[in-house]
Amino acid sequence: MRPLRCSPLAALAAACLAPHGACAVESGAAPPAAPSAPSNNSLVISADGSTLTGASGGGGGSLTWLHDFSSGVLGIGGEYQRLAGAHWEFGSLAGSMSTGNASAKWTFSADGHFGTGQIPVYQGTRRFNYDVEGADVTGTFGGKLTLQVEGRQYDIDTTHGALPKAALGFLWTPHFQTTVSYSRSVTGNLRTELETARIDYYGHTLNWLLGGSTGHVAPTIVNVYTGALGPAPQLREGYVGVSKAFGRTDWSIMGDYLKVASERRITLTIVCTLHGGSPAA
Repeated sequence: MRPLRCSPLAALAAACLAPHGACAVESGAAPPAAPSAPSNNSLVISADGSTLTGASGGGGGSLTWLHDFSSGVLGIGGEYQRLAGAHWEFGSLAGSMSTGNASAKWTFSADGHFGTGQIPVYQGTRRFNYDVEGADVTGTFGGKLTLQVEGRQYDIDTTHGALPKAALGFLWTPHFQTTVSYSRSVTGNLRTELETARIDYYGHTLNWLLGGSTGHVAPTIVNVYTGALGPAPQLREGYVGVSKAFGRTDWSIMGDYLKVASERRITLTIVCTLHGGSPAA
């Protein structure tokens, strides 16, 4: 198995490649930090390290510049990752725009990640392309109920396909929110179906999140005589995170456990957001 990771701007995400398919797994976003002084420009720096069953670990980092507009955000960044002999790097472009009022607010977002990498093969290495694009529409009603529809396209090495997702969130109190989502691939060879649940707690000084995913992903076994795919392996994922603001910086720490069939990966990610520039309007 060749686990790969892609991270949309201002979020942590993961994509796992298997020899004959792929699983696209959305892990928990970095927990939202306590409110800081608003600004027009921010710099997001992340670093991560991971372990993998039966193979050497890995790590990487990213650097992203964010600019806040009166009704949206634009982000440009780059990321490098390595794991079990493979390494890849990509640039990212993301943007979002919001409109509406207190009773109904709509947010439209899109992002793209484009790069390349190398993976070890018999007597050498092989290069592969890394392209992931996505778009979503989110509606928030009465400041409590949130509905989201998302579509994401994966083209990584020989893995390709579309993975739509629907999510439902509810803010029970100003400090407590729950979110559930369902995603299922519709094209290509992703063959992924996932259910996800997440809890967010917004405290006065610390914010917390706890979540997990379960489902099936692309099978890793192909019958060389008939071409038939073997049974899709089970996926299990759990993650927990905490964030806190210090002056004009926000710090987040995320721990993630991912199990696909007999393969296990544990990842620890630290994110620092530096706020600068003039106050936002």
